[in-house]
Amino acid sequence: MENASSLSSEEELLGLRNEGKISEGQYQELLGAVRKTPQKEQAEAVTESDEWKSRHKRGKIAFTLMLAGLVLPVTCFLAVQVLAPQGASPVILGPWFILGLALELTAFVMGTLAWPDLFGKAAVITIAILAVIVVLLVS
Repeated sequence: MENASSLSSEEELLGLRNEGKISEGQYQELLGAVRKTPQKEQAEAVTESDEWKSRHKRGKIAFTLMLAGLVLPVTCFLAVQVLAPQGASPVILGPWFILGLALELTAFVMGTLAWPDLFGKAAVITIAILAVIVVLLVS
């Protein structure tokens, strides 16, 4: 539709120039203005597409961090417990809990920044549910 309106505008300008109502310089200036308008709108559309890609990327990062925050601390804790020699002092859960907490907080922030994206929503909602479960279990 935009292309059709710019063509009709160009035809109108050509008609005005042929009738002698505008000079050649005015015609060229107005023609340039008519042709520039769609390019500006196209640039805005490209910017919106780039913003969507950026949010989608942040959403995927948030989801990956959320999964890593669940799996990595548990795996590391169990690996240390299994690989520890018999009779060694038991490994405390603290460092692995802090690692998981750091990953989950980072994922929550990234997911909040990418909220319109599906991965961002999934990460934030999952972390919120986990936080409620932890609070209920601790208290």
